[in-house]
Amino acid sequence: MSSTDPYAEWDAAYVLGALSPRERLEYEEHLSACAACSQAVASLAGIPGILSAVPADRALRPPHADPSPAEVPASLLRELMDASRRARRRGRIRAGAVAIAAALAGVMASPLLPERQEAALPMLQTIPSPVTAEVRVIQEPWGTRVEVTCRYAVPAGPAEPKTFEYAMYVTDVMGSSTRLATWMASPDTTTMPVGTTGLTKKQIRSIDVRLTKNGRILLDRHL
Repeated sequence: MSSTDPYAEWDAAYVLGALSPRERLEYEEHLSACAACSQAVASLAGIPGILSAVPADRALRPPHADPSPAEVPASLLRELMDASRRARRRGRIRAGAVAIAAALAGVMASPLLPERQEAALPMLQTIPSPVTAEVRVIQEPWGTRVEVTCRYAVPAGPAEPKTFEYAMYVTDVMGSSTRLATWMASPDTTTMPVGTTGLTKKQIRSIDVRLTKNGRILLDRHL
């Protein structure tokens, strides 16, 4: 990402909700025309859901520390957002990225989130498109984490490739659909959005990827 881009370090503050309404609107307008920033936001899309499930007293615990049982506090993500907003008022948007990095260090070391080698399941195209994907559906103590790897081929033809906004949805066994993540992507790129849900794997019927501009389902995977 170019250092001359004045928005190059806004991604973490945007994901954490630390931008003011005016700044958020300004940044979203920038995202519609900047593939690099869009991909940066997509790579962080699932972080709020993951962080909200990590106990505050363990989020920054050193890997060698002896863990003890703790309840998951709903205040963890709010505290991170508040810290990022305070830093933003002092003109340091980069602090949002530091907060994420520090908290993620605790996530990777926490016994609540053990490493899993879940198989990647291919998603099936519902209509012909240059988009292909694989999905991992991972059961967690608090629900389910969904990891999608999307690849965007360059479409054939003389038309100039365009950047589009995509969304990941989960549909439960009762037929109710919920959006888990959105991201921007352009041809000849790969994105890895992550979404979280309180549903268990057994309660999930399918995962799909849609174009947000018209809601058309491009890819689908039934579990």
